[in-house]
Amino acid sequence: MENTTPSAHRIDGLDAVITAIIDVLRSSVRRTCLFAPQLESRLWNQPAIINGLRTFAISGRERELRILVAEAADLQRDCGALVALHQRLPSALQLRQPLEGDGWPAQHPFLLGDDGSILRLDGAGRLGGDFTPAGFGQGRVVQSRFDAAWERARPMPELRALGI
Repeated sequence: MENTTPSAHRIDGLDAVITAIIDVLRSSVRRTCLFAPQLESRLWNQPAIINGLRTFAISGRERELRILVAEAADLQRDCGALVALHQRLPSALQLRQPLEGDGWPAQHPFLLGDDGSILRLDGAGRLGGDFTPAGFGQGRVVQSRFDAAWERARPMPELRALGI
């Protein structure tokens, strides 16, 4: 895991991760970015998270949730609630996949708010991570890596709802 500062604190367990995700969403003004080599279905299908994502997406003008998923093959099956939300709000909740051979923005999943708050998740099936609230300046480097990967990544039209 990347280095953390004294402002970061460790969280463990499903409830703590959900709370941290909601905190990032609530503190973000316009854009929230998520990178995950693979989305953890027991986390990203949670009603509290789906409601938090929906609330963020519809609570202001020009809100964006950018989700960069390295492994998208089973996304529809494993994270159906997230895909359904994407289908209902495609301009607000955007999904992309890095091109094959392109570098990832980090080794572990992370959620980044535009205010600089960041949740670095453990990944590999472990529900925990390090949460840094806004105002500690760590988000800029992570944001630039994410943006570079996002611009090169491919949209996933195969996840669009039929008939739209």
